[in-house]
Amino acid sequence: SFNPDLVGLRALSIAKEPFKLIAEKIRELKPDLPLIAGGPYPSTDYDEILFHGLVDIAVIGEGEATFVDLIGHFKKSDVIPENVKGTVLIKDGKIKINEPRPLIQDINTIAFPDYNYIELKDYIGIKDHALQDASKSAFILSSRGCPYGCFYCHQIFGRKIRRRSAENVVAEMKQHIEKRGIYDFVFLDDLFNVPMTEAKKVLSLIIEELPGVRLSFPNGLRADQIDEEMLDLFERAGTVEMALAIETVTPRLQKLIGKNLDIVKAEKAIQSASRRFITRIFFMIGFPTETFDEAMETIKFAASFEYAAQPTISMLRLYNNSKLFNILKPTEEQCIAIAEQEKKVLHLEMFGSVEFFGDLFPDEKVPLKSKDIKELLYIWMRDVLANPNRIKKSHQVLIKYLEQDKVIEFYRSIFSRPNFNMRDLQKLLEF
Repeated sequence: SFNPDLVGLRALSIAKEPFKLIAEKIRELKPDLPLIAGGPYPSTDYDEILFHGLVDIAVIGEGEATFVDLIGHFKKSDVIPENVKGTVLIKDGKIKINEPRPLIQDINTIAFPDYNYIELKDYIGIKDHALQDASKSAFILSSRGCPYGCFYCHQIFGRKIRRRSAENVVAEMKQHIEKRGIYDFVFLDDLFNVPMTEAKKVLSLIIEELPGVRLSFPNGLRADQIDEEMLDLFERAGTVEMALAIETVTPRLQKLIGKNLDIVKAEKAIQSASRRFITRIFFMIGFPTETFDEAMETIKFAASFEYAAQPTISMLRLYNNSKLFNILKPTEEQCIAIAEQEKKVLHLEMFGSVEFFGDLFPDEKVPLKSKDIKELLYIWMRDVLANPNRIKKSHQVLIKYLEQDKVIEFYRSIFSRPNFNMRDLQKLLEF
């Protein structure tokens, strides 16, 4: 009944299988409808998406200007445009990559997302990735770009950080408060706190003009770019939760992956932040040349943060056209096997089966194998996630910010137990 003129689909690479299912369903329902792809997954895997006929055209990188350009073409003709900057399509059976579109240098000029086209009530009962009620919160993107070259991360916003002014950010937040009564804001910046001086300006203006708001930073702040002044500003601005990304504590691997984190500074910041806010800490295992002992050092480090509400460990994934892909240079046969692995699991299950791409490579390239990942997960559960001291201490932080029912929801999420209840929590706290 909606009967749109065109459809745009956006996805991260981790959601490639749902992306395919949705695209196939749209093709089934509306075979003649122009279907446009965008976001990190289509920006790197456009050849797979296009050759399978999932979409008609893919937008590469930053999409606002390119998508508006495409809409202008489709208003005049149903024919897929061949020469729009920032797009990729198939022409004469081959991939045609058009001229890149320059990034938007002044992102203050980008219009605020128009929530008039969104029925917030449709999102009741759905949690966003900051575990906020999606019907009562709004996303804010105050900057774009990241100067660090982590080989597992997308680079669709470029290496240069482009920031909105503090006034522009606060104006958008005010609009949500005045029009929709929204006071919960989720910042989606890849790197909100770099440079620190600019992040402090945003936080200071929020303190001055928006009392009563609640802020979440779930994307992973740069942990070695936080000082006590910034933590004070976070607190005064109404911060409830933040995520801080470490990945690995091995200096050699920090250099290899392109993150180059100062572990000493990061540790100090996390110890302080985790006592003030609901804090997630991201770790990762499975890097090229990473040994079992090096992964164990990361787990030991993670166990030292006893106030961390949600320490999280992830298995490195290998995506087409990524920097990691170019380092490992998988064969066609290995690529097929990796693609089959990716279909089976989105997230690591503590007691489920593990399939890791390291099984497909020699030890000198990837020493860790699936059996090692499985053992490391058990150690993680014992020493980090189920650590009684961490559970007790982090619980004291949780109840500063969350009502009892929200605390229960939090534990349901981190333990992947939808039936987790108050009795289970009492058992945990008495453990």
